Formats: sequence, structure tokens, C-alpha cells
Amino acid sequence: MANPDQKTIIIDNAYEEIKNICINFQKDTNASNLEVKCLLKLIMKEWEEKEEQKTGFGFR
Repeated sequence: MANPDQKTIIIDNAYEEIKNICINFQKDTNASNLEVKCLLKLIMKEWEEKEEQKTGFGFR
């Protein structure tokens, strides 16, 4: 991956930011890995529902 495209860079950066947010959330709240996973799933579900309402299409 000597020359990654812009999409790959954005995805990698987003992944790192989300990972850091989750790590800090766990440190601040003593949340378990399972609690973080559940929270992320809830966020994705909400995001998918809002996106589907706006466009009529989901991510699938």
C-alpha cells in the first residue's frame, strides 16, 4: 500500500478516531468490551435508519 487512495486514507483515519474514542470511553466509564460493542451497534443502527429515511436506501 505504497500509494493508498483518498477513500482508504479517510477510512483508516476514521477507524483510528473511533478506536481512540472507544478507548477513552472505556477509561472514563470502566465500560466492558461488550458494552462498547453494544453501543457501537446501536449507533450504527440509528445511522442506518436515518440514512434510509433521507435517501430511501440503506447501506446493504
